[in-house]
Amino acid sequence: MAGLPNAEAQRYWSALAAAWIEGEGRREAMLALPGELAMARLAPASGERVLDVGCGTGGTTLELARRAAPGEAVGIDLAAEMLAVARRRAGAAAPGGARARFVVGDAQVHDLGEAAFDAAYSRFGVMFFADPLAAFANLRRALRPGGRLALVTWQARALNDWSQIPVDAAVAVLGIDPPDDSPGHPGAFSLAEPEHVESLLEVAGFDSVVVTAHEDDVAVAESQLASAAQASLTTGWVAEALADATPAQVAQVAEAVEEAMRSRLRNGETRLRRAVLVSSGLA
Repeated sequence: MAGLPNAEAQRYWSALAAAWIEGEGRREAMLALPGELAMARLAPASGERVLDVGCGTGGTTLELARRAAPGEAVGIDLAAEMLAVARRRAGAAAPGGARARFVVGDAQVHDLGEAAFDAAYSRFGVMFFADPLAAFANLRRALRPGGRLALVTWQARALNDWSQIPVDAAVAVLGIDPPDDSPGHPGAFSLAEPEHVESLLEVAGFDSVVVTAHEDDVAVAESQLASAAQASLTTGWVAEALADATPAQVAQVAEAVEEAMRSRLRNGETRLRRAVLVSSGLA
């Protein structure tokens, strides 16, 4: 796959797949509500054909298929390992009348067909494009005239304690520079600025673009703080930063994360801030 515009993202997600699948249950507590906000904005209707971009292990695709039944939901993702899980789930779930299928591919350049979908959705699956403008233009071509796009992305890392805390710990222990979260650098926070997202979608050909900020927090029970701290080291920039660290350094980072979380403990739980953008437009 060398030479793909998103070859680096493909390498990243393939390497991450095992840890992502293992920690999926815990991660859903962070991702589910934001994903539902975008799905409500999309409002998939019965009989529609819906594209799920960066579908991962397929949970969102199956839900889109259920809502669009007897239509179809198509999930696309770079990580074949995650799609293997998605296909097993689709075979086991088989919601009445719903159809879901999965494609390994790079949504930035994959031939999705022209005017082939009524709607397109993404839950945190569009921030890693090497060329986001080309990617959104490709999605625009795949939608019929008047077709709908809805997606959710993270706001700035500084507004997301669940990510900022482990990054701060890793930077302090390892003595390294923090990650580059600028709009031009593919990564989890590359679509954090409302004006940037709005401009990208409009230049890509979408009309009636709406970008809405949403903030809330996620509670972590005191009994779960140690495991949450450990889990925070297994994905994203922190996991890459720790790839060559010594066991002692990894333990130090985990301890620092847990300590920071415990410093916020109130009434038996720590609340971590979560901030997202819900964006939509019409083809």
